Amino acid sequence: MKTDLEYAKEEAIRQFVERKDYAARHITKVENQSLYAGSPMYYYCQACGMPTEVLPENYLFRPYQLCSQCQGLKDEGWLTAAQAACR
Repeated sequence: MKTDLEYAKEEAIRQFVERKDYAARHITKVENQSLYAGSPMYYYCQACGMPTEVLPENYLFRPYQLCSQCQGLKDEGWLTAAQAACR
C-alpha cells in the first residue's frame, strides 16, 4: 500500500516529465547572446526547460536556475528520480 508521500512523489515526477516534454516541443529558447544590446534577457529552468524569468540586461540579482516546480522536486530530494524518468 502506497503512502500519500509516495503518491505525491509519483505525481510530481509525472508532471516533471510532462513539463519537460512540453518545453522540448513548444518552447523556442531565445539565445541571449544573439540579441541586441539593451534587449531583455531570457532565462529557462535548467532541469525542465520551461521559462523562468525575463529580466532587463542590467539585472541586479542572479536569475533563478530552476522553476518553482523543479525547485520543489529538488527540495524533496526527487529531482534526480524525475530526471531519470525522462531517460
